Amino acid sequence: MNATHDPAPPADDPDVRAVDAPPPAPRREVPTAEILPYVVPMFAYVSLGGLESYLPQESGQLSHVWYPIAYAARALVVAAIAVYYRAIWKDFRPFPRLGPIALAVVVGLVVTALWVGLDGLYPGLPFMGKRASFDPMRIPIAGRIAFYAARMFGLVLVVPVVEELFWRSFLIRWLIEQDFRSVPIGRVTLFSAGATSVLFALAHPEWLPAVLTGLIWAWLLHQTRSLACCLVSHAIANLALGIYIIQAGAWKFW
Repeated sequence: MNATHDPAPPADDPDVRAVDAPPPAPRREVPTAEILPYVVPMFAYVSLGGLESYLPQESGQLSHVWYPIAYAARALVVAAIAVYYRAIWKDFRPFPRLGPIALAVVVGLVVTALWVGLDGLYPGLPFMGKRASFDPMRIPIAGRIAFYAARMFGLVLVVPVVEELFWRSFLIRWLIEQDFRSVPIGRVTLFSAGATSVLFALAHPEWLPAVLTGLIWAWLLHQTRSLACCLVSHAIANLALGIYIIQAGAWKFW
């Protein structure tokens, strides 16, 4: 006697799909310990900068004695914090080839041109405040050279590392997915690029060049898929701006 069997349900049967489909992966909660290395150095840099307004002043200007000491201390403290969290520096790897590096250098020089060229061509926003400019010409030559060295150390080495890890490694990815480590470096959306650029501008009195800079570096990140390219571009931009400031005496930029 032949056994009879019910026909197998079609593969697209919803009941079959419901049984066979694996359950969705649970959304991973990002531990605070994974976020702190990106946020703490940036928070320290901004907070210590805010304390500079409480330094003694001379005729309405920052003290030529206390400000150089305070800035050097700020740069060293933030550098020490960044070194402490150096495990995340792997985000800068792999180091890009010559072509992307050349593009990063050009972009950095364009950024410097924007900051200098747009000066005075856009209105200041009252709630943004003003940069506390410091004229180092009041310092004796030996102290002035030491201040230049400390200022360039902070401007060219410390700031690019801290800011690129915060803005374009952490925040630009966190705005795409809170489990930011799951987002590849170099993935950029219009929202994440626009939001980080606006927030970057709110951190600088020079809001117009700052928002343009944020958009340009978001484009560079997307174009090269390399955080190291953004780091190089940022360092070149700050180096060129620092040289211009010293040569032209344009102290208002720092």
